[in-house]
Amino acid sequence: MKNFTLALVMLVTVASSLQAQTTIYSQNFSASGLPVGWTNVDNTGLNATNGIWKRYTSATFQSTTFANGYWLFLSDGNTDDGLVEDGSLTTGRINCTANAKVFLQFEQYFHTFFDPNTNSEGKVLVSSDGTTWNEVYSVIPESANPETVSLDLTGYAAGQDSLYIRYTFTGSWDGFWGIDDIKVVEPAALDVAVKAVTLEHYIGPSTQTISGTISNQGSSVVNDVTLAYTVNGGAPVTQTFTGLGLTPFQTYDYTFSTQANFNAVASYNVVVTASAPNGGTDLVVSNNTGTSEAVVLSAFPVKNVLLEEFTTAQCQYCPDGVSRVNHILENNTRMIGVAIHAGFGTDAMTTADHSTLAGQYTNFAPAVMIDRVYYESETGTNVGYYNDPNDRWEPYAQTRKATITPVSISASNTYNTTSRELSVDVTATFYGAINDDFRVNCYIIEDSVTGTGSGYNQVNGSNGVSTSEWYQKGNPITGFKHRHVARYMFGGAWGSTGVVPNTTADQTAYNKNYTYTLPATWNASRVKLVALVQHYATNKYDRQILNAMEFDLNSSGNTGGVTVISGIPATHTSAVESAELFPNPANDVVNIKYTLTKNSNFSIEVRNVIGQAVTNLPTTDLGEGDYTTRINTTDYSNGIYFVVLKENNKAVQTLKFVVSK
Repeated sequence: MKNFTLALVMLVTVASSLQAQTTIYSQNFSASGLPVGWTNVDNTGLNATNGIWKRYTSATFQSTTFANGYWLFLSDGNTDDGLVEDGSLTTGRINCTANAKVFLQFEQYFHTFFDPNTNSEGKVLVSSDGTTWNEVYSVIPESANPETVSLDLTGYAAGQDSLYIRYTFTGSWDGFWGIDDIKVVEPAALDVAVKAVTLEHYIGPSTQTISGTISNQGSSVVNDVTLAYTVNGGAPVTQTFTGLGLTPFQTYDYTFSTQANFNAVASYNVVVTASAPNGGTDLVVSNNTGTSEAVVLSAFPVKNVLLEEFTTAQCQYCPDGVSRVNHILENNTRMIGVAIHAGFGTDAMTTADHSTLAGQYTNFAPAVMIDRVYYESETGTNVGYYNDPNDRWEPYAQTRKATITPVSISASNTYNTTSRELSVDVTATFYGAINDDFRVNCYIIEDSVTGTGSGYNQVNGSNGVSTSEWYQKGNPITGFKHRHVARYMFGGAWGSTGVVPNTTADQTAYNKNYTYTLPATWNASRVKLVALVQHYATNKYDRQILNAMEFDLNSSGNTGGVTVISGIPATHTSAVESAELFPNPANDVVNIKYTLTKNSNFSIEVRNVIGQAVTNLPTTDLGEGDYTTRINTTDYSNGIYFVVLKENNKAVQTLKFVVSK
């Protein structure tokens, strides 16, 4: 089925010539001042300081060239000055006399801090004389970070000697709009780009559908295009997609009819290439290829989620952030809370690692990082409290818990109550051959930390809010019990290097020992340890926590084991014999027939190809004999599924079947 994303503005059909893309004008804001010929105006005349655009170089906006500089309108920052904003950033004259088609492309990041229904808005206007303006685009309330916008200005600028482009932000607090990497271009006549190759990163042995997105980057309507994919450089699988009717800058979601086989525990690199749009020559070959990687695992480890909560004693809304995290921990299994005392200033519990994390990810609190996953709809990895009226923290965490991880964790420690010396062993076991940078870490957490003075007394902005847990508890709250405070990070903010090799081996364990002496001021009876495995990359938004576990002093534990997805462990003597299923392929039902050779605490689980449980049958004590279990697959989507037979909650045999309706 075709799935189109429509262009942002009406497209005007103009005859095109056979040429590569022509850049008419470009601006990446690498110079420190306002570009020559540009103007920056506060249209209200009320606030010349906060009512104008400003140049930044921070990574808040992840544009292609953000480090060279970008321009952003920040509506009052974190404090409302009570004034309305209306600021315009306008280009100088752009000459399009020689161009039959004119398109504007730029990268943007539009965001509202607290209220997604804010009246903040971004607009793009164009003019041929600098006096009469036409609105061609608006954005409210959110965009991706970054988002590429493509606008057809042919009707306003083709053949004209003057084009002016204006970016106007209007609002009254609570938002910002960043723009960068502006291009005015005349596209090539034929240019199809592969924008995405969509694959689940971690999967079990299976047959996978190859899909993704292409975009018509040219000026001609594209009716057909040939796509091909290869797996690890093998023979290409080719398919021609017809009847598309793709206008300039429309996208199309493609799906190959021939699936790819990923049967071995290994990494698979999939490359998709576009060619022959409309049976002709693609004139821009640099964007014809897209890649993605799938890693086949031998088992699916249990996944725990780490919530790193930015909070400080001086933050007036942070008590409500504490309440929200506590609610999540109390109402969900396999979730771990850690308090990072930074973001909105610092306090007596702030460590250097806290400041490092806040310096990379947030300048406000309360906020939470959920496994340090990057969310396009947020300011990055941190999810703010007041940009969360529907309580997105918990749904995000629940979704993260359902994802597949390639690593399980086991850990143990010994703590000498006299010397206060602590020794911790953390073991990370990987279930696939993966090429990447993985790091081990362990946090020391102290719960219910109290103290005196402004470094501990909690400012309470909800003292007068009757619906808050902190209603009439004082402002500040003296003797406030600061929950799950991260006292020390053995591996620092980014984890210990040299523990996990650059290429992991399937079902191989990697160990790290840490030692530390607990300060006498810490209450050891309230101390816990959090072991974790984290990913590291140059891009700070690609440093996810893969798995974590929490355990007490002088104890050991693990993340909960693994679900075997192929074969039977050689060391296990199973009661299951002669297991089979039918029909296969299945439509609305599949029957599992099996024989038990002895009494068994038995259960059945059905997982999809990415390891998510879709059906769980309750554990039952069964005696020796023959059995048939019927699974209703009416609501299953077409695809591959695995039936996992379990004894004592341990997988002993896996069967594969296909649903085809």
